Amino acid sequence: MAKLTILLADNSMDKFYHGLVLAIGGKSLNWDVKFFVTSQAVILFTKEMKGKSKLKMGFFARLFINFQMKRMNIPDTSKLLMEAIKEGIEFYVDEAGLKLAGFSKSDLLDGIKLSDTISFLEEAKTSDVVITL
Repeated sequence: MAKLTILLADNSMDKFYHGLVLAIGGKSLNWDVKFFVTSQAVILFTKEMKGKSKLKMGFFARLFINFQMKRMNIPDTSKLLMEAIKEGIEFYVDEAGLKLAGFSKSDLLDGIKLSDTISFLEEAKTSDVVITL
């Protein structure tokens, strides 16, 4: 079985969205998919945010994008995240980044695991495809 490892090190909505699409696509090909998250993007995996990206985008831009996604029947990031978790994609959040953002393990969505740099590097070393966003 092929193995895909994704690293999300940016908190922009488009990179988060495309990372989720790539993860779900890899899983649909029966690949083993691991999705690592670092930096400010860790907050997207907390119960408070639930995959809703409000970062790096002004209010009106976010409003327009949300309107366009609904109009075109494109699922938003929170729905994609819940689908990805349901499909068995493994998500790992950087523990240091989570602490820096003021959150703890208990704040994470169910099924999200803590990780560190070594965990990512070990997965990347044995992966067939590594994508960094």
